[in-house]
Amino acid sequence: MQTATLNFILFMIGATLLLGGCTEVPSLGSIAPDVRYKNRKQYAISGMQQNIGDFLSSTSTLPLNFEIVNIRETNGKDVAAFDEQIPVLEFKSPIVGGETEEELRLKTDTVMKPAVSVNPFTGNIEILEGNNIPAGEYHFDINVSNTSGTTFLKDAIIVEFKEYELVSSSDGMVKPPEIERVADAPNQILFIGHLDGVPLHGDRIDFTTNRASGFKGTFVNDTPEGEIWHVNFPVKSADTYCAWQIQKETDGATVTSYLTENFNFILGRPGSYVIRLYK
Repeated sequence: MQTATLNFILFMIGATLLLGGCTEVPSLGSIAPDVRYKNRKQYAISGMQQNIGDFLSSTSTLPLNFEIVNIRETNGKDVAAFDEQIPVLEFKSPIVGGETEEELRLKTDTVMKPAVSVNPFTGNIEILEGNNIPAGEYHFDINVSNTSGTTFLKDAIIVEFKEYELVSSSDGMVKPPEIERVADAPNQILFIGHLDGVPLHGDRIDFTTNRASGFKGTFVNDTPEGEIWHVNFPVKSADTYCAWQIQKETDGATVTSYLTENFNFILGRPGSYVIRLYK
């Protein structure tokens, strides 16, 4: 009986040591080797507000703290835009409903925050609306720390910024619209309408005057190159309808009709854009 008991004890000790060798369990106040982001490669649109970067649950001792150590662009582009200060409206006291405009003003304050930062508690990369980050691929080196120390994560997350995005376009278009950012100023869009492969004068394309949805802007002019609109940035996603003026000669008379298609786009970074539409 004593021999059986001794063998059982030795078996349990061996099993415990074996399990300990297979699973690395962090001690109190330690950082485990599993600290990392899910889907390291992420995408963002310049100028738009976004929270990105899903930090995986870690077996490290909580709480964890996050700090951006360095940001660099793949091709060496300037990263100064990440530190630009942007005004943000914050509430100083709870909103209960029914406040007057003056009461709301007293409950809010404007603070300046960097265009991009990391939430120190969740690890989310917080991007503020109104940033002016050029298109590029940016690498974030991040320190993750707890009560025991710090782990340095090189290339913890990589964010590719785009200055614009075509969200959708109707099937009636010959091909999807083309978007191009051509200059830093002025803040406008030049719409160029093509009909059967031929670019049209600006007065041959039209956008609805009352745009309950779609880009918000101010009509500037119809030009030989196209139709010009002044816009405020960012231009957020919403359906936009464009009508092509179709002219045909019938029995010696010119008959005009319109064909309308819709598309959906986002322009993030301020500047001058050209959008080419094909019908």
